[in-house]
Amino acid sequence: MEIKEKLLDLVNSNYRVPQVFYGLENLIITMLEDYAKQQGKKFLVSNQDRRILYDGMFEDGIDDIDKKIAVEIKMFRRPSILLNRLYDTVGRYSMRGSDFDTLLLIIVNDIPASILSRIEKEKENIKFDLQIWDINKLEDIFKQNEDLFNDLYSNLDKNLLKNTVNQALKTSSDDVLRKKEEHLKKLKIEYDKDNIVLFLGAGASYDAKIATWDTLITDLLIELIDKELAENDIQMENQYKKIIATELSKQNGASPLLQTRFIRTGMPENFGELVRKILYKNSLNSSDLLNQIGQLCIPNRGKVGVQAIVNHNFDDLIEKSLDRLDIRYRSIYDEGMIPNSSELGIYHVHGFLPQETGDYDNLENTLLVFSEEGYHKLVLESYNWANITQINFLTTHTCVFIGLSLTDPNLRRLLEIVAQKNINNDDQPKHYAVLKRSTFKNYQDIESIRSFEKVNQSLQEVYYQELGLNIIWVDDFKEIPNILKSIKG
Repeated sequence: MEIKEKLLDLVNSNYRVPQVFYGLENLIITMLEDYAKQQGKKFLVSNQDRRILYDGMFEDGIDDIDKKIAVEIKMFRRPSILLNRLYDTVGRYSMRGSDFDTLLLIIVNDIPASILSRIEKEKENIKFDLQIWDINKLEDIFKQNEDLFNDLYSNLDKNLLKNTVNQALKTSSDDVLRKKEEHLKKLKIEYDKDNIVLFLGAGASYDAKIATWDTLITDLLIELIDKELAENDIQMENQYKKIIATELSKQNGASPLLQTRFIRTGMPENFGELVRKILYKNSLNSSDLLNQIGQLCIPNRGKVGVQAIVNHNFDDLIEKSLDRLDIRYRSIYDEGMIPNSSELGIYHVHGFLPQETGDYDNLENTLLVFSEEGYHKLVLESYNWANITQINFLTTHTCVFIGLSLTDPNLRRLLEIVAQKNINNDDQPKHYAVLKRSTFKNYQDIESIRSFEKVNQSLQEVYYQELGLNIIWVDDFKEIPNILKSIKG
């Protein structure tokens, strides 16, 4: 197989775009470094010089160009969008201002002559020189060291991992901050376009003292044990009940199905009331984060604001925040429920247990994850209303994940489904998740541990990119309200 065929084989493979792009980009960058070295020059990539905002730079030029060249690498599976994307790229650099003399666009595709001629006309409107290398130019360059190309091509995944590790080790705190700022700028743009949907998890309610899943399960097990022992005329002090409940929880492992199966079958009557009692027993009903989520839902003048909220929690704390701000909403917790055009939909995809039940109907059947059959519906039925709702929002909007650990296998599966549907989409990941960085605070003076943190973070980012997610890292969850403020503007 010729070099060009191998490149096109990668571009058009059945892998998702991010996976292909990062592997292909790594291959091209390595080949460009070798090409520059042959001419006694250097090709610098962004993580080697924090001033570089592009994929790379020939600081001393290349071939017959002796001035600074900025390099952008692009690949397209849909030729129909090629011209518009090239216009967008050139326009972005024109607006940004340039610290280079030439912009080199490397396109890993055949480019029709008609498109090249239209790009030539665009040169009249920009302040820098514009050069384009297509796949044929790349083939000519790569033939000069075909052994290196074949080695890179044959070990694409291995080299991508190696490159990811090497890049991570060179990453500075300024690089991390710059990437975070870029993510927030893009989110601000999406918010201004009325294109944001929030996905909320347990972390969104944590500071308001809502019972966590572990606490909920443990307290329910305590109630179950107390009930069973009382029926046998056995009284046990609270401290021993808690010991038994904790140990039983450990023995059952982390499986919600196994734990909730004991609870659900042992406590059929007034189950919802018991869960509600435990869920809200220490609740403050508010927190800085919930207040700021509410503020984000207030539309800026002439705008809609947040399009919807997908809530993985049972509680109604976000509803209470919206009540305080006089925002119209509708809680959605069953199939067929639809908000009207003036209401913000809050989709409780795991069930809903409001503190006051008078305004809601048919709540008794909504606690999906407290039923083995219900949880199987979530995991196994792609066409369950809760799954369809999430898939639709993930497909059509930019989604921001707050307070979700992303360990839920059903949520990861939904992200995978959407990513697979977008296999021919040339866009980069469009969703964002706010996650807490894993750090070893007491060992920051040990270089190997600091290096591990960098590599671990980069590998997580690569994994989540495969699911269509960009990661916004925080060192403390208390940073999230300010992140939302910056999106609001």
